[in-house]
Amino acid sequence: MKILFILLLLTAGATASVHPADSAQAADTLHYLLPEVTVQAQRNRPFDRISSLPVVEISRSYLLKNNATNFVQTLASLPGIASMDIGAGFSKPVIRGLGFNRVAVVDRGIVQQHQQWGADHGLEIDQYDVDNVRVHKGPMSLFFGSDAMGGVIEILPPHVPENDMFWGDATLIGKSNNALLGASVMASRKSGSLFYRARATVQSYADYRIPTDTIEYLTWRMPVHGRRMKNTAGREVDLSLSVNYTHEKFDGWLHVSDIFGKNGYFPGAHGMPLLSRLKPDGSKRNVEMPYAASNHFKLISNSAWQLSAASQLNLDLGFQQNHREELSPFHTHYSNQQPPVADPDLELRLRLQTFSANVRLLRDEDKRWSKTYGLSAEAQHNRVGGYSFLLPGFERFSAGAYWLNRLKVTETFLLTGGIRYDAGSMRVNGYDDPVLADHLVMQGYSHEEAAFYALRSVDLHSSFSDFSGSLGFAFSPGEHHSLKMNVGKSFRYPGANELASNGLHHGAFRHEQGNSGLTPEKGYQLDLDYRYTGRKFRLTLNPFIGWFSNYIYLEPSGSWSILPHAGQIYRYRQAEAFMAGGEVIAELELDERWSVTSDLEYVYNRNLTDHYPLPFSPPTVVTTRLTYSGAGQDVVSNYAFGLENQWVMEQNRIAKNEERTPGTTLWNLSAQMHWRLGERYVITTFQIDNLLNRAFLNHLSFYRKLNAPEPGRNMQLIVKLPF
Repeated sequence: MKILFILLLLTAGATASVHPADSAQAADTLHYLLPEVTVQAQRNRPFDRISSLPVVEISRSYLLKNNATNFVQTLASLPGIASMDIGAGFSKPVIRGLGFNRVAVVDRGIVQQHQQWGADHGLEIDQYDVDNVRVHKGPMSLFFGSDAMGGVIEILPPHVPENDMFWGDATLIGKSNNALLGASVMASRKSGSLFYRARATVQSYADYRIPTDTIEYLTWRMPVHGRRMKNTAGREVDLSLSVNYTHEKFDGWLHVSDIFGKNGYFPGAHGMPLLSRLKPDGSKRNVEMPYAASNHFKLISNSAWQLSAASQLNLDLGFQQNHREELSPFHTHYSNQQPPVADPDLELRLRLQTFSANVRLLRDEDKRWSKTYGLSAEAQHNRVGGYSFLLPGFERFSAGAYWLNRLKVTETFLLTGGIRYDAGSMRVNGYDDPVLADHLVMQGYSHEEAAFYALRSVDLHSSFSDFSGSLGFAFSPGEHHSLKMNVGKSFRYPGANELASNGLHHGAFRHEQGNSGLTPEKGYQLDLDYRYTGRKFRLTLNPFIGWFSNYIYLEPSGSWSILPHAGQIYRYRQAEAFMAGGEVIAELELDERWSVTSDLEYVYNRNLTDHYPLPFSPPTVVTTRLTYSGAGQDVVSNYAFGLENQWVMEQNRIAKNEERTPGTTLWNLSAQMHWRLGERYVITTFQIDNLLNRAFLNHLSFYRKLNAPEPGRNMQLIVKLPF
């Protein structure tokens, strides 16, 4: 009810709070805000200019035209980016085969920290609150430290107009496959030195449908009643507020957001399901146990002071609290275990608090040789709860210092480079499980053996430090050609799960066990970015090659777990690893209305120690789009229609205990139209995904291990009403 009140309040503001002068200004501004491609300069973000890595920048228009179920799935339309889907509601990003803690999401200068180590933990971002995104493919430890060795998804602040005005939009979303209904309302105001924007987004979806009646898992044939994946419904409620103040030599931002999501799990995702649990429960929109609920609160401050004509000081501060709970009916794994008195069905609770600070001094930005000096620090505090144990509580602190350079050798040749040093520490809280000890004694183990196994986590204090750096160039010999090359060294601290986890991970069907002897990952990578831009034809080549001296991975140990119903123990190991691949993108304008685009993305990797490929490797994908675009009689009306073919090749290069995934061919349709309805301007996006309703498996999907196909045909309609 509270959220509905906020939505109504914002909508009322859209119709009642516009002054006559603002209305005229807003009408004039529509011509600048609505074109499909908007080029904007962003202050205080030197990374695009100093980096010689491949960088893709996309606008709000691209995000709307390629809108998918969530932010990550929308970005997956970019070559080299894939989504690890958790049903039809949540996803996590994968860049060139690297995901989890190897890809950083940077929101307004602050690295988002949540429980990204889990395969069943999605990214908590409201995609309707994102206006501009930069995707950096390649090692970015030089800029952001640990967790950025695979790439960075950088969310930029919204654009601030120069003229005073009030504007906003109301967006309605509908999707057929999982009966999703949603609305997002935004209101913005620019008045003198102040700018503020508020947004509220609400979405609710039902169990999603797949193009099959049964799922074959091991020796089981699980029925899918009504072709709906039972208990995969969910809901999302997002609130955000951004405020900007600009005055003479100061520019400041304050961002506040609160993202809540709740999604159910198919009963077969938490242990072997009973047939009775798969029967319809009379509702396709309710969320029963097992389910996960997450809430991510974020407070970010960005400040920039122009100290002199040659110096600028930037300060980014952030506080985040990520609270995740997984609920499942209490099921004893030990014969002597009793349900907790409070929250008896709370299986797992993870509460992570993160404090971040970044300071940058930019010198001589307009000179031939520009420099950036930076300091960053991050402190984390994590606490756990629930009747199951997987991950202990921990405290982690890290800090780094770096120096970046940009040397303009000639008008066409630019050298970039820098070096960074980081140090950090992690304290892990020990945990002794007396219930397990008593159970083992009852099973015939000695008291000494029971005490040994019941010590699930020891008190641990680990310290890490490492250097990272990069050297590259950007060369533009003419208006048609450009070439970038970058050689970089990156690193990543081991996560708490890799160091100290020890328990049954229901979402992954295994007993996961950490390794306190792990050392920081070190990677070395070469990236190239060649672009040809002609009048009718454009070509982009992004090859890369990388080598890790001590890549961290989870390996089946061959030892049977003493925990009931846990199966084999999987332990974290380190190995030498190699990877290579890249993207090829070709665009051809057939005439003023017709165009065709084709892109290829390919990743090859190998564990050089055990000679297996690395886990969660995306398959080779070729995507071809045919687009027809035109314009109406008035200046603001335009439309576009597209037909897309996605050829996903089979993935036979698999890690130990992974399943081969067959390939598929998918067809998608899309249509976008900007048009007038009386005095109102309307933006409509319609698309049909998986047009032929083909049953196919996604190698990166959370439900791949169940052999569950991805969602079938989905029709999506988005109506955006700017005001």
